[in-house]
Amino acid sequence: MKRLIFILVLLLSQTTYSQSWLTREEVYWFAGMGVDLRNATIGGTVNDASYDGTFSIGYRNVGFSILAYYETFQAIEYESMGVNPGFVLRPGKKFTPAADLSLSFIRRPWKTYPSLALNARAEYHFDRFFVYLRGENRWRTDYDFYQISVYGGISIKFGFE
Repeated sequence: MKRLIFILVLLLSQTTYSQSWLTREEVYWFAGMGVDLRNATIGGTVNDASYDGTFSIGYRNVGFSILAYYETFQAIEYESMGVNPGFVLRPGKKFTPAADLSLSFIRRPWKTYPSLALNARAEYHFDRFFVYLRGENRWRTDYDFYQISVYGGISIKFGFE
């Protein structure tokens, strides 16, 4: 898994330098953090309102996006981590829709499970950062059901000229 991430980052960084005609709105790295909005406000199906946060780092190159993330939800002893390759519609615009596939793992105190999720994002971009809403449909292999969640967050752009 680490080798795959390293190879993808290496290949993507090489394409960044070979495509100097692209603008900074279309090619950049980003780091972000977010929160599950339902769990933070009213609680979930098995928990009271509590912090369920995500941390991510990613790369954008015009219509392609890839990010690695970590999610922690201590109230139910849940962690998730994975890699999300995806695509971006309307790169370089203020309002940018995006979608990705999450290839991930769910870690519980008793076992680690593979997991899969489909994500749809609505982003609003400013010069050096963007805010987002992300809808997620995750196959919760730790309990064998599908879970729909909505996250909100902010990402900082960096690494462009």
